Amino acid sequence: MGSSIFSSPSSDLHPMDLLSRILPRNGEALAGVRMVQEGGARGVQFFSPAQALTFPSSQLFINCPLFPAEFSIVATVKVPETRMKRNEYLFTVVKEDVHVTLGSKPACTVAELGQLWFDTLKRGLFLCDGAYWHSMLQEKDRLDYVDDYQDLYTTSETLDIELFQIPSVGLFAAMAHRANKPGSAIYRWNQGHFQLYQNISTFKAQAWKQFTIGRKMLLAVSNSVGPVDGERELSVIYRWSNKRLKFVRYQTLETHSARDWESFHINNEAFLAVANHRTENGNHNIDSVVYKWNPGTKTFEVNQTISTSGAYDWEFFTIGPYHFLAVANAFDGNSTQTDSSVYIWLGGAFQLFQTIRTFGATDWEMFQIGNRVFLAVANGHMLCERGPSLYTINSTIYELDVTTKMFLKFQDIVTYSAVDWEFFSVGDEHFLVVANSYDGSSYSLNSVIYRWQGYEGFVPVHRLPTIGCSDWEFFTSAEGSYLMYSSAKAPLSKVFKLRIQ
Repeated sequence: MGSSIFSSPSSDLHPMDLLSRILPRNGEALAGVRMVQEGGARGVQFFSPAQALTFPSSQLFINCPLFPAEFSIVATVKVPETRMKRNEYLFTVVKEDVHVTLGSKPACTVAELGQLWFDTLKRGLFLCDGAYWHSMLQEKDRLDYVDDYQDLYTTSETLDIELFQIPSVGLFAAMAHRANKPGSAIYRWNQGHFQLYQNISTFKAQAWKQFTIGRKMLLAVSNSVGPVDGERELSVIYRWSNKRLKFVRYQTLETHSARDWESFHINNEAFLAVANHRTENGNHNIDSVVYKWNPGTKTFEVNQTISTSGAYDWEFFTIGPYHFLAVANAFDGNSTQTDSSVYIWLGGAFQLFQTIRTFGATDWEMFQIGNRVFLAVANGHMLCERGPSLYTINSTIYELDVTTKMFLKFQDIVTYSAVDWEFFSVGDEHFLVVANSYDGSSYSLNSVIYRWQGYEGFVPVHRLPTIGCSDWEFFTSAEGSYLMYSSAKAPLSKVFKLRIQ
């Protein structure tokens, strides 16, 4: 039986001065090395690895020819004895000692420049740049629960909320009120709460849409009736005045019971699409319009008309180099069981890409999770020429299948006359919240937050009591993350704060 290669142990080991093997014998200084002394203890400090600081392992392990040619010895040398505050610790980084403060958020000024703060609540490490704390290492946020935060009493029921930022001015919420007097309102976020900022005359406003063209900040409202019976219905685009710090009337466009505006850019050109719901004589099968911005006249002009059936919502989205526009058709004059359509931009116009059977569709919400693309429809109710109306029905999430190049059903979720989906993320978690408005007997219902759980799809995690819920919006501010909902049945909107751990 052959002898083992380990049969001769490395037993000829003797005490050895490792430093004498690398330090110059003539007393000359060696680059990258310095002698330090503290409290009677003496040591050598190395600033960078260098070949001059090595010697062959064969000088140390004489009878070990199979031992690696190179190895490292690591030693920890210093423990400071200075007394510090209970919430401060000393880190040595290369040459510098850096204080780390624990607990609640401390001040970050020039005096704290370069110092670290460890947030014990969020378990995150932050660095002060002299003005702001920047995250260096932080545990991902997770939604814990939802807290009632602000009751926003309005002059009328609200059908839509549009949240937007105006640089150097702040966060705003445009509320589409049902009543004509005093019309709709714009609220500004001030010290952690929304406060009334401006009233705007509207006529059974259905929705707002904020967008920017060049330096112009614009805000479009969809009016669903004329100023008086028999007069033309005019929806209005307002422009933000930096001088007056208010929105002023900019352009009017004739619409027909308009339900929604959608703005988007394609190849550096600006577009605005209106969802016309029905004509003045009650015909739901009419054209909705895509307008294009004319840089010369600085106004919107008709670019394309698209046949729709009781259109309620437009949703624009881009996937790679392709641009899409989806319409939620709610009613064809006989039934709510009708096709809603997805269009693709080809040859300078939108062309039909796919039709999807929907039931009183009121909203499309496109979102992405990783490289997966989803499209969720809010189905309002099922109504046929014969039979009762059904409000407890499925709303559906579709996923884009890259093989068939179609949106295929991914998940059905039972909803109650759903009128809106809102997608949002907290840390690495993704959520959908649905606006449940009516179950056939009551408007007081729970609207539900669903969390993405991969293979399981979206599962319910929070149920929020609402009254005739018409819209959900997610937003963040310096104070935290929030959800806001509007009511189509009460002059009250609510803000909820997301408690994050």
